[in-house]
Amino acid sequence: MPRLSVQQLFDERRERLGLAWAAGTAGAAREFTGEMLHRPGVGLIGHLNLIHTLLAQVLGPREVDYIEKLDAASREQTAARIVGGETICVIVGDELKAPAVLVEAAERAGTPLLTSTEPSQHLINVLRPYMQQELGEVTTLHGVFLDVLEIGVLITGDSSIGKSELALELISRGHGLVADDVVELQQIGPETIQGRCPPMLRDFLEVRGLGVLNIRSIFGETAVRPRKALRLIVHLDMPEGGYEPKDRLATRAGTQDILGVEIPTVTLAVAPGRNLAVLVEAAVRNHILLTRGINSTREFIARQEAAIRMESDGRDEAPG
Repeated sequence: MPRLSVQQLFDERRERLGLAWAAGTAGAAREFTGEMLHRPGVGLIGHLNLIHTLLAQVLGPREVDYIEKLDAASREQTAARIVGGETICVIVGDELKAPAVLVEAAERAGTPLLTSTEPSQHLINVLRPYMQQELGEVTTLHGVFLDVLEIGVLITGDSSIGKSELALELISRGHGLVADDVVELQQIGPETIQGRCPPMLRDFLEVRGLGVLNIRSIFGETAVRPRKALRLIVHLDMPEGGYEPKDRLATRAGTQDILGVEIPTVTLAVAPGRNLAVLVEAAVRNHILLTRGINSTREFIARQEAAIRMESDGRDEAPG
């Protein structure tokens, strides 16, 4: 289960957000977990909310002013509610000093209380995607992950079918390698899966007959990518009995569920004489058109049907 401690968040975003400890250092090891994101009624991060549970409560000028204007008893009660319950940490932004009552409550509860030099809304905008990325579910798949025409493409297929050779040809045509053999996939948004390479395998591509190649060294810095959003899966298939397409207009397309996100898939038959690199590029271009609502096959079929109707109407109107 993915985890993110408050100390890790502080260390990795301290310089960018001007973070500093105000109280609750005893709770530095408190953790956000991926499981928390699936609890009903629990939000990840946002401005102070005493009704809807937020794991990370952010205070700006309005929230601090609200606390300061409460009477003494209500102020202490509100501070205790802010740092209690399911709250993992509290961050005060806009270069504001944390209210004394909140500092005391955070120390008692052992809840991390941080301050930031950045505006509260900017804090939320920066930390939300960072936390979602760190806490997203992770899985691994076997294949080669590439950046083809700025689209993340995962090439899958049986062992020895030619995935790495195809990847090498695509890289030589100017596309980029993300990962070979083992691809780490992580959900970083409701409809977004991001792929990356395990550190041990980064920059390397194994090609039969050549061994392990360092793509960065051979093709340069622009031939590799650290990560990419997965948008299309291209599956290589070796048809039994040879490649004999029965329906030339039929497309072997569908979707594959990865971490709850449906990823479009296209199956390409592997056969002598087929230029798979060109076919993959064409599949990516066609995918881009489909995302824009343009379906070339449907357009052709519709045009063909219209031509048949016109021809039929012409025969019906011809004199007997």
